[in-house]
Amino acid sequence: MSRKEKFGKKTKKKLLPRILIGIVLVFFGGFIGSHFYFQNHFKFTRINDVDVSGLTVAQATKKLNTSHIDEDGNYLVVRDSKINVNSQDVKKLFKHRSSMSAMTSAKMSAKSDVSTKQVNYRLKTLLPKFENRIDQINTSRKQTVDSQVLLKDGKIVVKAGQKGNTLDKAAMVQSFKKQAKSNLLISVKMTKDAYVKPNSSTINKQKQQLAKVLDNTVTLNTYNKTYKFVAKRWVKNGYPTANGNYKFDSAKVQNWIAKFSKKVDTLGKSVWITTHQGKKVRVHAGGTYGWKVNQKALTRNIVKNLGRSHSVTMNLSHYAVGTGYGIKGSGKTYVAIDLQRLHEYVYKNGKLMANIPIMSGTLTGGNRTPQGAFYIMYKQRHATLRGKNSDGSKYASPVSYWEPLTNSGVGMHDSPWQPASVYGNPSARSQYHSHGCLNNPPSRMSEVWKNTHTLEPVFIYY
Repeated sequence: MSRKEKFGKKTKKKLLPRILIGIVLVFFGGFIGSHFYFQNHFKFTRINDVDVSGLTVAQATKKLNTSHIDEDGNYLVVRDSKINVNSQDVKKLFKHRSSMSAMTSAKMSAKSDVSTKQVNYRLKTLLPKFENRIDQINTSRKQTVDSQVLLKDGKIVVKAGQKGNTLDKAAMVQSFKKQAKSNLLISVKMTKDAYVKPNSSTINKQKQQLAKVLDNTVTLNTYNKTYKFVAKRWVKNGYPTANGNYKFDSAKVQNWIAKFSKKVDTLGKSVWITTHQGKKVRVHAGGTYGWKVNQKALTRNIVKNLGRSHSVTMNLSHYAVGTGYGIKGSGKTYVAIDLQRLHEYVYKNGKLMANIPIMSGTLTGGNRTPQGAFYIMYKQRHATLRGKNSDGSKYASPVSYWEPLTNSGVGMHDSPWQPASVYGNPSARSQYHSHGCLNNPPSRMSEVWKNTHTLEPVFIYY
């Protein structure tokens, strides 16, 4: 071995320990330096998602109160909700910072007391804006639709769902409300609507539920007959609702009710009655007496009940509009007024209780007595009838008995101002006619009063 090679080996042996010692000294010196540095500064630290590494308490406080969390597509930050951090809160965090090495990274949260006033402002003012913001975002997103068991063209089918990307508004609002009570800044994670693909067991349960619903029966009791609607015979299409029932199409039920109503409705239709003389006469269509089916309401409720999980019984009387429900024609208790003979006939349970001569209004013109089917709106003792005469002058006529038939003021009453000779005398009508009312002799009106009741039909014909 040469002298040069021997010298090189000796040099390397001497230098290696010195280098290692130097590295140790530098590392130790850096550690000591960082130790003293981080006695007054935060280490690698984030507070409320803001990087405060290397900052003093005062510097960190200032940065926290002048910074904001940027929306990165995962959070909705409610900027107006921010509440400043005070230095005492940051100082507490600094005292409890990690005692580990300078390379340790820490995430901390600075929280101050949120006042009741601030909480109310967040919930009453900021929350509605936040909800509207979610709605606006969702308008451009695809809705999540779960799989459904449907009724289509009379058959039970499964409609596959689809996974969307709309935000779960309910979950985000709940998070907002929770943060509103304590967080210095409300920052809500943008949670997407959950989508759970039903398994075969779930689908089978839904199929069984729909099959059970299709066997439901809605029983409709009327005044003279009972009708039964079995769901599977009356609906063709339907889908489940949020409350576990089914919403079905109404076309078939609607058509049936329209035909049924045409048969039973009496309001606005002419009525045939048998006169005191034994002749059948037709009372003109019109007037206020009669009833009809509320088709829209009846259809809606029959279909709604068909979609329930149990059978239901309904009563047609709850869907009847007008007076005289269930009565066809005149019935057996009514008042018939013959304008040709000027006579008034009061029937009770088919028996004639009173046959009274009267005076009416004119057959045409402004003082005309209307023809048609009406009903006694109410009964009043000792009333004063007011109105205008043909010449424009006003009148006020006191009567002992008053039974109005129309909103315009036509009714049956006594008329002490009329001469006795005019009652039942058509030839006197041109001179002694009323303003449209049915004038009864004062001595006979009490018979009408005793044998009539409110809502009783009154048929006026000529």
